[in-house]
Amino acid sequence: MACEIKQAEIKFTGRTYQYYFTLELQAPIKAVRDIVTDYDNLARINDDIVQSEILERYGERKLKRRMWLNHCVLVFCFDLYFVENVEELDDGTITTTVIADESNFRRGYSKWRIDSVSDAVTRISVEAEQEPDFWIPPIIGPILFKRAFTKEVRETGIKIEREAKRVKVE
Repeated sequence: MACEIKQAEIKFTGRTYQYYFTLELQAPIKAVRDIVTDYDNLARINDDIVQSEILERYGERKLKRRMWLNHCVLVFCFDLYFVENVEELDDGTITTTVIADESNFRRGYSKWRIDSVSDAVTRISVEAEQEPDFWIPPIIGPILFKRAFTKEVRETGIKIEREAKRVKVE
């Protein structure tokens, strides 16, 4: 596997965190896009995801999805519940917006770009901002979160590559 993190950063401002990352994967764009938009099966690319599912479709490229993640940093574990509106835009960008009343986040969004670098290399760029509606112990500061974040980004990229090798692109 040749997943390469080109950039990964997480910042904290009060209760809000912002993150962005860019990965380059040894996999064709169609396979990568098919994997990251298989919203009912996202657990296969991230071990923290306990469940992911489409709740409602509003059209071919708009939907409502639910994700439940269990994320641990040191001895602290958090259940993260996201219900989000997802939209796949004409330019290929995928946006998500947290529905606060159905999540344990006050607000949040993400923007995913999936671009072809070559026939065999795909770049994923993600920027996001989220404000949890639960307490995060002060001991879990930016340094520990950043270490866990970078590790999770790398592992997810490796799993996307592995899944892409199993997919037959038509």
